[in-house]
Amino acid sequence: MSLIGIAALGLWGIVGFSYDPAFQSAVVLALSVAFVWWGIVHHWLHEGMRFQIIFEYVAVAVLGAVVLLSIIWSR
Repeated sequence: MSLIGIAALGLWGIVGFSYDPAFQSAVVLALSVAFVWWGIVHHWLHEGMRFQIIFEYVAVAVLGAVVLLSIIWSR
């Protein structure tokens, strides 16, 4: 549920501030950091922490941020 809440809040920030690409960029970066932080905490509490898991979350967050930022700034 918490990951859905993070994603919903990020979507609200991106859609709600469609007139300000700089703020949208800040929302995307905050969303990426929150996603990585959630992944680290989740795996630390439930499944055990490994470097590969952290790397995977960081890689997905960076890829998602690059895609969203390129869409935001290409308009």
